[in-house]
Amino acid sequence: MLFPYIQIPHKMRYMHGFVAYIFARVWCRAGTVEYSLDLFSGMPKLHAIMEDLDRQDKAGKEDGAGAFFYKYVNGIFNDFKTLQASELKALRKQFLANNNIQAICEGRAIPVRYSSLAQTDLNIKIRKFFSKLYSGGFFNLKIVKDTIGADLHDHYNDFAKKNDLPCCPFCGLQPMDNEYDPTREAYDHYLPASVYPFNSVNLRNLAPACHKCNSQYKGTKDPLLDKAHKPRKAFFPYSKVGYDIEISLLFLTPSQLPSDATDIQVNLNCAGFEQELDTWNHLYNIKERLSAKCCSNATRNAWMNRIKIECRNYRRTPEEALEAELAACNESLWTEAAFLKSAFLREADRKGLLSNEDT
Repeated sequence: MLFPYIQIPHKMRYMHGFVAYIFARVWCRAGTVEYSLDLFSGMPKLHAIMEDLDRQDKAGKEDGAGAFFYKYVNGIFNDFKTLQASELKALRKQFLANNNIQAICEGRAIPVRYSSLAQTDLNIKIRKFFSKLYSGGFFNLKIVKDTIGADLHDHYNDFAKKNDLPCCPFCGLQPMDNEYDPTREAYDHYLPASVYPFNSVNLRNLAPACHKCNSQYKGTKDPLLDKAHKPRKAFFPYSKVGYDIEISLLFLTPSQLPSDATDIQVNLNCAGFEQELDTWNHLYNIKERLSAKCCSNATRNAWMNRIKIECRNYRRTPEEALEAELAACNESLWTEAAFLKSAFLREADRKGLLSNEDT
């Protein structure tokens, strides 16, 4: 990705906090204690929610997001009772590994996927619970929102304000809703909830992405497996170290601007992150999308006209106009695809297409 997000402290961390507590302090104790609401007393907010769901269950409410949550928390607890010590140890290891998102993106930890789990009753329940926990509406319930004191829209607004969201970092081509928009961008499960257990509500695995990146390109692709299903590394969306990605273009046409995406070669470089670059390109079809952007008449005419305007209005040479435009691009690389405009103009200059006559 072009740049990593900045993670923010927020009340919505309770989403995964609830899950981590239930796993460690409720399910993993199933072999030594009987089920009761007292098991949730160590986390008062979760305890209040479970008390409310228990009342609803006793009143006969069997449908809805609350009933779903209550049913699976209890059902999985009963299945944990049957586990051997070695099985419980393996589950603990899987839970910890799959929630260390940075380590598994960087290849320092080995994740578990649903496809590698035996089709036991427990694993089937785990899959149904975690694959629907985010999308099933539980965290939109009034009791849950009131108890946490926030919802995902609140998180997005605070997140957008902190990150300033100049564009989608996964493509750099699409704008993102800011904190003042009435809508919000969708959170992408970077490690898909349909593929990986235990981390579907972990905010380190939830990254806002534009609709094209989220739904039209990445979808449910597994970032950590290549087309041959071999392990690979991927950029971590919340890395504290930025990725110094260099993008350059090569026009394959001899003496004119490219008119087709096949006339442009996009080169990506990021020293030490070659595998991550390949993953990024595969997930989001980056090279083809950047080529397509450069071949748009509206886009390339606007970029070339900037040189013409500089020359005409300020009596600059094409070289001086280019220098000024590149400086402006560097001031705000992620606004209006300036990072790509910069690469385009550099290549146009190299090909001798920025003369006064041509512009």
